[in-house]
Amino acid sequence: MAFPGAPREEVRQLQLNGARLSFRTQAVEGSLADVLDHYEAICGSAIATQTARNDLAGYVACLDMGDAPQDLGALVNRFVAFSETGNLREIGAPRYAFARRGTGGPDGKVFLLTMWVDSALNLYQMLPREGADAAGRDLFEVPRPPGSRRILSAWEEGQPSGVLVYRVAANSARELESFYRVELPRAGWRVIERHPGESVRVNGVHLLAAAKGNRLVTVLCQSKGASQAVLTLLASGPS
Repeated sequence: MAFPGAPREEVRQLQLNGARLSFRTQAVEGSLADVLDHYEAICGSAIATQTARNDLAGYVACLDMGDAPQDLGALVNRFVAFSETGNLREIGAPRYAFARRGTGGPDGKVFLLTMWVDSALNLYQMLPREGADAAGRDLFEVPRPPGSRRILSAWEEGQPSGVLVYRVAANSARELESFYRVELPRAGWRVIERHPGESVRVNGVHLLAAAKGNRLVTVLCQSKGASQAVLTLLASGPS
């Protein structure tokens, strides 16, 4: 997935709802069109190819079947295996490239993000089912409100930051903020605020930050209708 002739940047790993995705960022010399043409050519023999572009950016995504037979019978067998296991790699290896033109003009630098999966990618586990959490993990020593359901857990391996998203039934954003004002100190966290009890809201989102040793967590709460809220936890530091 590396672009030919570009500086070799390290491959990084992302844990996304329990799945391990590889990705790389590069600064590429050349035009946006040449970069996207390259990845469209790579996906030329793949299936489920999606691509879009404009003058500023574009992407290419596909399922790479490699050298495997692509006759109708083989495709049917692949889709049957996927339906039984939920593993998208039964159909093909996911490949994704996003390119954005830099500020130097059409023939300047191009920012390039490539992502791929070389291990199992079980969509049944990644996508949350009704009443169950998506695969992944919660934050250590950070309480979860009652009735919450995890829908996103994302971490870069070897890095201190991550993000978790929950849907919470029968809670407003204000109620969630009140929950964390009580429960975080009980768990040993120190709420960071200019004035005691001051509520911070930005575009309808309630924000609350807390520290514990060299760890920091930011709580973002947003109401979604009369009986549901979305809770986002941003983590920084060892977890």
